[in-house]
Amino acid sequence: MDQNKLLTIFRISFFLWFIFVFVISVYPGNIIGLILKGDSSTYPGSDKLGHFLVYFILSFLACLSFDNNKKLNFIIFFLVFFSLIMELLHLFIPNRYYENVDLIMNFVGVIFGFFIFQVKKI
Repeated sequence: MDQNKLLTIFRISFFLWFIFVFVISVYPGNIIGLILKGDSSTYPGSDKLGHFLVYFILSFLACLSFDNNKKLNFIIFFLVFFSLIMELLHLFIPNRYYENVDLIMNFVGVIFGFFIFQVKKI
């Protein structure tokens, strides 16, 4: 496959995943639980792996999409900031809970996605 087409696919995937993360973060309840189980209840402490995976995938897709050091550094900084804002919004969104551990898992997911990308490049 052509390099430009592959880059376009990665960028579209990144932006779609970014929108997905935004939507599930601002929805007043658990939209994934609503879709899968018909229950939108949220429970503090039950979704640490989910936070890690969502931001790991987001970070890794960003690395694939913006393989330019200046852009990539900005994107990683932006994703850390974005995860902070999304978690802080949970203080104001009904049926959502702010948790420090969720925020840490977001950060770890972003950093780990970046780290895995860097190891893959070597």
